[in-house]
Amino acid sequence: MAIKLTIAIPTHNRAALVRDTLASVSALAIPAGVEADCLVIDNASTDDTASVVDDFARDAALPMRRVFEQRMGSSFARNRAVDETASEYIFFIDDDAVAERDWAAELLDEMRRRDLDAACGMVLPRWSSPPPKWLGPSLWVKLAVHDRRAIESGPTAAAERLDNYFSANVGFKRNAFARFGKFREDLGVVGGNPISGEDTELFARILARDGAMGFAPRAIVHHLIPAERMTHAYLRRKSFAFGMGTGFAGLQNHNRLDKLVRNGVRMASAAMRGDSERAIYHELECANFFGYWRGRLIAR
Repeated sequence: MAIKLTIAIPTHNRAALVRDTLASVSALAIPAGVEADCLVIDNASTDDTASVVDDFARDAALPMRRVFEQRMGSSFARNRAVDETASEYIFFIDDDAVAERDWAAELLDEMRRRDLDAACGMVLPRWSSPPPKWLGPSLWVKLAVHDRRAIESGPTAAAERLDNYFSANVGFKRNAFARFGKFREDLGVVGGNPISGEDTELFARILARDGAMGFAPRAIVHHLIPAERMTHAYLRRKSFAFGMGTGFAGLQNHNRLDKLVRNGVRMASAAMRGDSERAIYHELECANFFGYWRGRLIAR
């Protein structure tokens, strides 16, 4: 009996970008014995997303359909995907990411070989323009992309950790949602709500309940990093928002006062020796600290 796989693409007002994502999904090398389809969740888009997706679906190499989710937010869109399909496996890719040809095959192979409930693959940066010199690899985690060289040169087990799992490239067994629940809909950046981290909260929940989750280094997507994200201000906002989501969700964290002091000292030290990358890194850790405790206050 064939294995059924749904590739889900949540999208909001990115008609110009989602076409590349669709093209990469349509070009995937689907293994023998796997029946794959693509589900696009149009998350309250007001641009040309509907026509772009529907036009592409007519000639796509695999079955493709679009559903409209009125409630805006990544959790609503992802949960709608879970509700819309009965496939044994559900893989998510962001609407500004492009999958390598073997992405789905590698992710599925890793999950089946290790009997994983969920797995995240490698997310590599696709810079829209050359990044500034201060935006070095130690800061890429703030953009939810990986440093391939560091991962491939380190021990395999080092990549198997929560802060290395990004939802731009993630696969789930369908029954994982029945066992561990779906994405929390009170988390996620929606309009004026800055509380992010809905994906990390679900990953942490799976791990806390003895689920099996791992990293699939050969399942690769390339995530667009536009110029507006390559700014100090953007990274500061993202770090604060992620900290807020972590605190609001009640996740374990090391955001104690001594950590704030250490990061403040290290930020000043790095700035004095002219190391902008490390100075900004420690500044973002301070922003995460303040966001975390803001989230804890909101949750009370």
